Amino acid sequence: MSSLPPRQRVPDRYYRHPQTAAILEALEDESDLSAGQVDDLLDQFFVETATWSLYLWEEKYGITVDESKPLADRRAAVRDKMTAAGNTTAEMVRQLAMAMTGYEARVVVNSADYSFSLEFLGESNTLADIDVSQVRNMVEQIKPAHLRFIISGLTWADVESVLLTWQWFEDNPTTWEQFESKFCVHAKE
Repeated sequence: MSSLPPRQRVPDRYYRHPQTAAILEALEDESDLSAGQVDDLLDQFFVETATWSLYLWEEKYGITVDESKPLADRRAAVRDKMTAAGNTTAEMVRQLAMAMTGYEARVVVNSADYSFSLEFLGESNTLADIDVSQVRNMVEQIKPAHLRFIISGLTWADVESVLLTWQWFEDNPTTWEQFESKFCVHAKE
């Protein structure tokens, strides 16, 4: 395709005649419209840019279509389902948790009671805000039904490991509910 604007692709002499100029301008308009439609159609082939065809992606992955939700949320649900295909392994859960939270993760398996949990890792012990409901929904979708996923809240050991003081509470006004929703990110060993 030419990189020249449509007007420069045709010799000027054709634009001197009113009938020919009118035809060329109509063709330019239709060409621009068609190019826009092609671009829009190409966008539908990718979850990240799909708009009017997003419902087809949702149907393909068995997601209930709810057009009242924001496109970003609907796209995230499709991406979650796409990455959850296949056999679930501890490594898969770890990688998905890392992708969702931005923290390194470790899967802790307790075979005695068929449960597992996630531990988040960072450069040092610290508290982090992690969307628990999003992580729980992702894991519940992909984990085998016989396993139990546990998200444990902060423990006193966690509070002590981050050297939390009353000064922290004065510097970071927070409700008890907000505090309990935080996770301890453990220093990598």
